[in-house]
Amino acid sequence: MRVRTLPRLFPLILLASPCLAGQAHPADRVERLLEELSNAPGPSGFEAPVREIVARELRAQGLEVSTDGLGSVIGVLHGSPGGPRIMLAAHMDEVGAMVRFVTPEGMVKFQLLGGWLDQALVDQRWTILTSQGPVTAISGLRSVHITPAEDRNRVTARDDVFLDVGARSKDEAEALGIRAGDPIVPATAFTKLVDGRYTGKAMDDRVGCAMLLETLRRLKEQGSKTPNTLYFVGTVQEEVGLRGAHTAALAVKPDLGISLEAGIAADHPGGRADWAQERLGAGPVIYLADAAMLVNLRLRDFFVRVAADANIPLQTEVTTGGAEDSAELQRYAAGTPSINFAVATRYLHSHNSMIERADLDRAIDLLVKLLPRLDSKTVAEISRF
Repeated sequence: MRVRTLPRLFPLILLASPCLAGQAHPADRVERLLEELSNAPGPSGFEAPVREIVARELRAQGLEVSTDGLGSVIGVLHGSPGGPRIMLAAHMDEVGAMVRFVTPEGMVKFQLLGGWLDQALVDQRWTILTSQGPVTAISGLRSVHITPAEDRNRVTARDDVFLDVGARSKDEAEALGIRAGDPIVPATAFTKLVDGRYTGKAMDDRVGCAMLLETLRRLKEQGSKTPNTLYFVGTVQEEVGLRGAHTAALAVKPDLGISLEAGIAADHPGGRADWAQERLGAGPVIYLADAAMLVNLRLRDFFVRVAADANIPLQTEVTTGGAEDSAELQRYAAGTPSINFAVATRYLHSHNSMIERADLDRAIDLLVKLLPRLDSKTVAEISRF
C-alpha cells in the first residue's frame, strides 16, 4: 500500500527465522511461502529477490512469464478463447530506504522509499544491501542520560536519523561496499505467533503476493478451464507512486482488475474505527474507498454475492488514507472496473506487521470461487453504467 531501478545488483538474502534455528520447520506450504516472501529484501526499485520468487512460482505452475520495462513480472493463465482479460496485481516492493551519503565519521544518511512515520525509524536494525553483500546497521538513538528533558518526548525527525554500521570513518564504511544508491531494508525475521498469527516485515504486500501465487496453485490443482484469461502480476514501485501497476496495465490491457493487498487494521489500543474498520480474524476485506479510488459498485456486489454463496465472511473498509494498485487499474484506458481486495494487517510500514492466517486462507478461497465466474457476460454487466 502506497502512503528508476538502479543498475547495481545485490545478492538475495533471506534472514534466518527463529523457528528454523536448530529444529525441523513445522510450517505448511503457504506458511513457508509467506515466510520466504516476507524475509526477502525488496524495497521500491530493488525488487529483484522477490521477483525471483514470484517468477519461480509462476513458472512452476506452467505459466508464460514475462516482465515489463520497469520490472513487474507477468504470468498468463489462458482460459476460454475470447474471454475477458482479468488482471490480479500484488506489489512486490516494500517500504525501505536508499543510501544518500556517508559522513566523514562513517555514519550513513539515507533517503526513505515509501511512507514511514518518523517514530518508526530510530533504534532499529537495518540491512544495507551492497555489491559486496549485506551490511548490518542500527539507527542510532541518543542515550537518555545525555538527552535534555525538553527533548525526551520529542520524535526524532527523519533528517536527524543516521545508520551506524560500526565504521570509524567514511573510508572504513566504503570498504564494506557501501555506496550512494544502495538499498536498505528492515532487519526483521518472519515469526509464527500464537493462534495462527504471523509477524514479519513487508507484509505490505508480501501477503498479497502469497495470495496471488496460492490462488494460482489452487486453480491449477482444480484443473478447470476458466472462462477468461488470468494475468498474475507482481508489480514494482507501488510504494513510491503505483508506477509498476501503470506500466503493467499497459502491457496486460485488462478488462477487469483486482489488486491484492495488505489492509489497514486498527484493532489495537489507540486504534479507531473512524480511521480503519477492519479487524484481524474477521475475514478478507474489500475497499470501498481510499485516498485514490472508489470501488466499482457492481464489482463490489459481485464480491459480496460470491462470498455469501460460499459462506466466507467479508469485511469492508472506507478510509481517506492509502492508495493501491487498484487506482491505476481503474484508470487504465477509458476506465476499467477494479477493486482492492485485502488481508487485514496491523502495523503497516514498520519493522513488524501482523496478520492472521485464517484471513489469508479465506481470501484465497474467495478468489478461487470468484475467478471462474468472471465470464464475458458478467464482466460486461459489471462494466455497464
